[in-house]
Amino acid sequence: MKATEKALNYVSRGMKTECQVRKYLEGKGCDEREIDEAVTNLKEYRFIDDFSYCREYFIAGFQKKRGEARIRRELSQKGIDRCAADEVLCALREDGLVPDESDQALEVARAVITSYSDGELEELDFKEKQKLRGKIARRLASRGFSQDVAYRTAKELIR
Repeated sequence: MKATEKALNYVSRGMKTECQVRKYLEGKGCDEREIDEAVTNLKEYRFIDDFSYCREYFIAGFQKKRGEARIRRELSQKGIDRCAADEVLCALREDGLVPDESDQALEVARAVITSYSDGELEELDFKEKQKLRGKIARRLASRGFSQDVAYRTAKELIR
């Protein structure tokens, strides 16, 4: 099977970055010339489009209540460079598709509070509130929210 056919089969299962396709073809034993040719063909027919991939990945990440930092890190692992991610994020902001990070953090934090204490904060003592604040901050950090947003949100909700 030719490299282009292998690559088409791979991208038919879902959007992929150029880097992912290259790694896949390398793993299938294709040489560099075949890989370059396959990638060129796929780009020509827009089966590979890192800008579109990045845009869709950001939108999906925001829908999953993930912060920009986590989405950027995941895109980097998929071979999207920082400049491309910045360009896409800027375009999404211009289109009004980037949600307010503080609002998203509040939603995530409220879910943590509900699961921790059934939403009854008044019944918690000082030590339990501190523990809950830390839990919220860690959850937000793991979701890719900045440390500033994470701690400010935890402090705002747990007084």
